Amino acid sequence: MTRQGWAERKVNTACNKFINTYPIKPWTHYAAQTLLAEHRRAVRVVKRHLDIYQRQREVEKDERKRDLLAGSILACVDLLESLQRGRE
Repeated sequence: MTRQGWAERKVNTACNKFINTYPIKPWTHYAAQTLLAEHRRAVRVVKRHLDIYQRQREVEKDERKRDLLAGSILACVDLLESLQRGRE
């Protein structure tokens, strides 16, 4: 499914649940663009934190802190996978 198709499907589902007036179509495109922008922002934020944690882990001397940073890295990787799953 294309990125636009994914977003439009989510928007249509949400609109059909809460709005009983038609036509919804003029709002759908704007709402889909907004949803895509927020999704891209979420991916950027997670990638930025992943990069920060990886750089911190490389220079960290304390083993316990390195382990904590490794856990943070794994959490970021899991979040990225979740954000990208079902979108393709």
